[in-house]
Amino acid sequence: MGKTVDYFKPWMNDSITYKGKISSSGAQVIYASDGVELDCYIAGDNTLVINNKGEEVVSNEQIFLDGSDSNVAAIDFSGIIEINGRRRIIKAINKFKDEDGNLDLVVVYL
Repeated sequence: MGKTVDYFKPWMNDSITYKGKISSSGAQVIYASDGVELDCYIAGDNTLVINNKGEEVVSNEQIFLDGSDSNVAAIDFSGIIEINGRRRIIKAINKFKDEDGNLDLVVVYL
């Protein structure tokens, strides 16, 4: 059987930068100064998703990433995504596995 991410690979011509959270104090959050650049496919649909608190939120941009990239597995809610130098907060993350249980496709909702 094929992997789901294989259907998206021909369109993964965009790139984002993921920056993990280093620390926070009060209202200030510090992110890594240099992030990890990742190839992806960016879609701009309005979608209702469930965030990590179980709340419904509206996403107006979705990032499709290859789950076999070891850097993709590290993406979590505490980090941020930069697209063309503009910081975006992660609203939801869906991680899909293939039939062998390996991380296949990751969709990040902004």
